[in-house]
Amino acid sequence: MTSPKADERVKVVVKLEKDEDDYPPADYEGLWALPVGEGLFQIDNIPFFARGIAYGDIVTATIEQQELRFREVVRPSGHSTLRLIVYDEKDIPSVRELLEEMGCDIERSHIPGLISVDVPPTVPLAVLKRHLDEGEAQERWGYEEACLAP
Repeated sequence: MTSPKADERVKVVVKLEKDEDDYPPADYEGLWALPVGEGLFQIDNIPFFARGIAYGDIVTATIEQQELRFREVVRPSGHSTLRLIVYDEKDIPSVRELLEEMGCDIERSHIPGLISVDVPPTVPLAVLKRHLDEGEAQERWGYEEACLAP
């Protein structure tokens, strides 16, 4: 069996829930995904705003208004998703280096300072969180847990 290729990716659209501060700054987020079965898709990028979804998760989606709309996660990948807002843009390279040295992948947003972080199951979340808490205490960044692996 051959594995899906990047050119077979589709967008799965996730409706976003806004908080009391009207965040996130969008109503929907499109996530790249690979078709893996009838109505099943494997998430193929790190979400920036969607909660409860991580890289590699298998999700269901249905066609609605000519888009694939996210329904639910049916098989978690074991990955976690974190979001950081780095307060000083010039700190982003060192933050990237720290996270990549720990085994994480990151994606930068079009929003200045915002990065999404994929934490694979091989990365000890408690150790990573100690580093993140330290940077937060130093007011270098703020972070949130968007999806923690079960």
